[in-house]
Amino acid sequence: MPRRSPCHRAVAAVLCTVALIPAAASGADFSLSVPATAVIFAAGRDALPVMSDGGGTLPPAVLLTGGTGRQIQFTSVTGSVSFNIDAATPQNYRGQYNGPDGGAVNWQDAKPGNPWPNAYTTDGTEPVLLSPSEKDTVTSFYLDMQAYNGISGMLLYEPTPADRRVMFLTGVFTTATGPDGTAPPRLDFSSTSTSVPGGRSFTTLSPLVDQLFYVGDGLTGEGVGSLQTFNMPDEATHLYLGQMDGSRFIHGPDFYGNNDGSFAVQGVVVVPEPAAGAMGAIAGVMAACSELCRRFAAGRLPRRVG
Repeated sequence: MPRRSPCHRAVAAVLCTVALIPAAASGADFSLSVPATAVIFAAGRDALPVMSDGGGTLPPAVLLTGGTGRQIQFTSVTGSVSFNIDAATPQNYRGQYNGPDGGAVNWQDAKPGNPWPNAYTTDGTEPVLLSPSEKDTVTSFYLDMQAYNGISGMLLYEPTPADRRVMFLTGVFTTATGPDGTAPPRLDFSSTSTSVPGGRSFTTLSPLVDQLFYVGDGLTGEGVGSLQTFNMPDEATHLYLGQMDGSRFIHGPDFYGNNDGSFAVQGVVVVPEPAAGAMGAIAGVMAACSELCRRFAAGRLPRRVG
């Protein structure tokens, strides 16, 4: 077999060095409309789960290209949703419209002692996170959803009722085969969280496959701040976006049929640039290659054959 010249070996060195550097992604943008009826717990499924007062629609998805080190940022999330526009529901119990960061439940309950909807958290049943003094206040609901359909639940509880949030944009990464029935641990997006330090104000988040995460408006603050970065699991093939809704926003999904509104979501897939040191190594090898090839062409290096 003919021996390779120094020029050939230098070119090969460049190619090998380049092969070690992660390929840059296309940075493809995506755009979705996410209705308030999108059942996030149906992510990766062909049919909606069975719910007693169900309704709802399958959540929209972004098909992801393969790779490692992938990240997503949500560059724009606009719109508003409501969790109850049922005409048969008394006006006092209808849900207000909130933006993508969600909102506190703003019930106008003028009947002290009414066992619904505000007193349910003081009757001794799970999860009992509220004090009796909050009974009959106008903002009592919080989020305490359990795992369902192979997808994790989520907790978001704030001591101050006005700081609580429901009906915000949520996401989940899945594989091509969808959830396998074993849900990962749920994340806590409360401001006192230990699983997500800083709660909803996180800068970077690395959710697992089938693990629900808070998206909101994609910013560290409500309508302000820097873009949040979501690290994608290497095995993820889809990103689903939707809503968490249910009876009193605890336990499992339900009551999607009386929701209204939608979010318009835009985002981009981001892949970090190669490290500066690696780029410097490529530059060095390329310079060596150029010099060797120049000298070889000028006849200043022995030409080896055979």
